[in-house]
Amino acid sequence: MGELILPLRIVAEPKPSHRERYLCEMDPSRNKSQRFIRADSNLENLDYPTIEIPKQWVSDKLYIRVTLITVWSDQVPVICIHPYPIDTPESNVIKDPERNTLYFPISQDELNRGRKSFRISLRKLTQQELRNCTSLWLLNKDEKDIQRFSDSRDARKFIEVYQLGKSKLIFSIADRFQASVLPVIYDTTSVYSQIMTASTCSTTNENDSVVKCVPQKGQWQGGDEILMVVPKLDKRRTCKVYFENPSSNEKEEVNVEFVDLKTIAFTTPPCPLKTPDNGKKEIPIAITQSGEEIARVSFCYESCIIDKCLNCNNASLFAALADSNMDGQSSMSTTCFDERDHFFRSYDHNVQSESDSS
Repeated sequence: MGELILPLRIVAEPKPSHRERYLCEMDPSRNKSQRFIRADSNLENLDYPTIEIPKQWVSDKLYIRVTLITVWSDQVPVICIHPYPIDTPESNVIKDPERNTLYFPISQDELNRGRKSFRISLRKLTQQELRNCTSLWLLNKDEKDIQRFSDSRDARKFIEVYQLGKSKLIFSIADRFQASVLPVIYDTTSVYSQIMTASTCSTTNENDSVVKCVPQKGQWQGGDEILMVVPKLDKRRTCKVYFENPSSNEKEEVNVEFVDLKTIAFTTPPCPLKTPDNGKKEIPIAITQSGEEIARVSFCYESCIIDKCLNCNNASLFAALADSNMDGQSSMSTTCFDERDHFFRSYDHNVQSESDSS
């Protein structure tokens, strides 16, 4: 190695906008497919964030350190380790959960090509998890940040002050000298990605008292996962969800799972009408507790669904969920999510000051 240590270079940045996902959207035990941070548009059409490794690095014990960090601001003029966990399914990766850091080994082939790409998942924490995260580690230091707001368990304030809807990835060369310790980071090689911002989709209804359901349409054969925020929901009472047949008095009950105090999740059954009517049909969904109907919405079955539309609807749902939990009246399960992306953010895209909490 020469005396001048060259920094890494990012050849494929992570996308500047992404949808955050909760654990229950990514949990393999729930047969959820893994979702990774995708690369922004690049000349080489690379799918995942990719860095260029200077040719001066030839050791077979090299790693790339990847850490998720917060974004500098006037309110927090330091860089901290971001609390939303990153992970990867790749083998031989050394994980340091306390510092939210992954150490990816560099293969000989990657050294020869001078490139390495990263499949990294990013998980949004529930409100309850954030309440247990009272302070953040400072980047590259063995100390934590100072207390920046009065109530360290105020999850909403935590998100607002540290702008947790925004993040960056930092990539650095690291060398492992002993198997029993973490690799040593060469900080002069560090390179920071562009800012990644959690995206939301707008909805037309800005009344927070109404029932919010996403997606609002799905496949004729059923199988779509629905998230629903019901303001009148009481977790202490038995909740039942029915899909009604508008051409008869029949209705089908579906299994319901509580996501948090005001949010439920369930899977759509096949459309009760066997013949598509012009390719789509609206079916009433009734939500009851202790025999009393507390909410009713319409769900549109379509014989052909465009994935892009469903993805947009899902992002809107997850945005609203986060807002639902932010009111201090509900807290998410640590095993499921506060978690489908700020479940239902009902605000218009122009209200950008609210979107940082997503």
